[in-house]
Formats: sequence, C-alpha cells, structure tokens
Amino acid sequence: MQPKTQPKPKTQRKTRVWIKRFVFAGATAVLLFLLVVLPVGGSFLITNGRFRFPETSGTLPLGVEEVGFASSDGIRLSGWWSAPEGETRGMVVFVHGLNRSRLEMLSRAVAVHELGFATLLFDLRNHGQSGEAYTTLGVYESRDVCAAARFARSKSPGRPLVLWGVSMGASSALLGARCAEADAVVSDSSFLSFSETVRHHFGQIFGLPAFPVADLLILVTRLRMGFSLRDGDVEAAVGDLADVPVLFVAGGDDWRMPPDLAGSLREASAHPQSRMIVIEGATHGHAFEQDPDGYLGAVTAFFEDVLPPAAPDTVP
Repeated sequence: MQPKTQPKPKTQRKTRVWIKRFVFAGATAVLLFLLVVLPVGGSFLITNGRFRFPETSGTLPLGVEEVGFASSDGIRLSGWWSAPEGETRGMVVFVHGLNRSRLEMLSRAVAVHELGFATLLFDLRNHGQSGEAYTTLGVYESRDVCAAARFARSKSPGRPLVLWGVSMGASSALLGARCAEADAVVSDSSFLSFSETVRHHFGQIFGLPAFPVADLLILVTRLRMGFSLRDGDVEAAVGDLADVPVLFVAGGDDWRMPPDLAGSLREASAHPQSRMIVIEGATHGHAFEQDPDGYLGAVTAFFEDVLPPAAPDTVP
C-alpha cells in the first residue's frame, strides 16, 4: 500500500506565492520603465534640456554688430551681423547644431566674410543667448531660420541668401529653406527626419530596437509639441526644394549621421547643381575642423557655380 502524499507545508506555499508576486511586480516595473518612464523622460530630455557645450570666443576675428529679432512664435533670438565694406556678394545665415551656439560657426563666417559675403551668426531658440523655448530637433527651429533670413534681407536687400547649417542646424536650414526663400543651402551632417534620428540614436545609445520604445517617445513628443511627422521630415523638405541647390557635407567617420544619410538627401534633391562631398576621417559635425581647405574649397566652388558672379569691387 502506497503511503499518502503529504500536503506541502504552509510556509512553502507562501514562499511560492511571494515569488510569483515578486516576478509579476518586477515584470510590471520593467514594462512601466520601458513603455512609460523612458519614452516620457526621453521626450522631456529632448525638448526641455538646455545643455551648454563649452565654447569660448576670445577676441572676435571680425567686426560684428549685436542684433536681435523675433521668431514667428515670439521667441527672441540673439545674433551677430557682419558685412564687408562696399557691396556684398550675398548673405550667409549660419545655423549651429544641438547644444552649441553661434560660436560653432564663427570660423566659417570669417572665411566667407573674406570672400565678400555678409554674415549672420545667431543662436537658435533655447541655445546661447536666445530665449528659452522647447527644443524640437529642427521642427520649430526652422522658424528661427526663417526669421534670421528675413532679418538678413532687411540688412542687405536684393542680394543672394545662403543658409549654412551643421547637424540640427543643417536640418533646420533645410526645413526652413522654402520659408527663408534661400538661393542655396550648405547642409553639413543633417539627419533625414525627426523620427529617423530619434530611432537611430535610441538604438545606438541603448542597443535596443526602435519599436516600441522609440516610437512611443516620438509619439509623446509630437503630442506634447503639437507637430506632425511631416513637419520634421527633412528628406521630404529637400524634395520640395527643386529650385534650390544644396551642397551636402558628410563626415567619413560619422556614426551618428553617416554618409549614406547625406547620399539619401542628395538623391532627394532635384536641383541639377546639388552635390555631395565626404570629408574622410571626420566625425559628426567636425568635417570643417578635419579638412578646412578641402571643405572651404568645395563650398567656394559651389558658390561660384550657383550664385551670381562677384562684382569687381567685392573680389578679395
């Protein structure tokens, strides 16, 4: 006769219940972190952050006029205007990258100033000396680009206008080029769209697939800021600029915005004089520092091809 199975001790049953509760609570916490905390926290980090990259100017290498103007939604923007003596060949509005300021573009401004161009360096919203606002990775920053272009035209009416941006500044310039009525754009290390760059960087930083966390982060940010995916689609904006030539610049060692992205933007541009250069060995946003002669040589050749020729008194 088989002995009867003894019932499990009460303490053992309680232990198993507590283990199940612990596993359930842990799984719930992980899901809450991935599906709520991370998307919402990431959204606020993107839009509300005001990190200042350490930059110093020392003595400015060109004479500037302190200027101020407002974006279409009322954000006050601060900048420097500089024009060479005599008639200018045109105007270049410089647009810096995320967490930077107008100082990032100062060396480029000096170079084109010597070519006879007036220059406007300014701080985007929520950067440098400009007013506090939400950061939207180019969506609302494109309004700042339009405001800067209007200001530049008021200072030197009737002259060709070029937008020149790096990283987020390049994306802002491309998104705002139509409103700014730009005659040409220099796009250095732009991304394809708001959503693409969020997904890409999420994967690079966390090593996780974009779905569903990065997609939730994008959704939360769009709802909070009130814009659509189309508003941040840089590639689509380039496709709409059929009458605006663009020089696309990429860094050969840029893992954040690799040359393939610039190639996609170049393919989207219908203008026959649009072109692309890759600065070998350059990381993200550092193509100019990596090879200033090659970089400026390409920009100068681009200007010569797409802008009206210089008047005799503006030739350096």
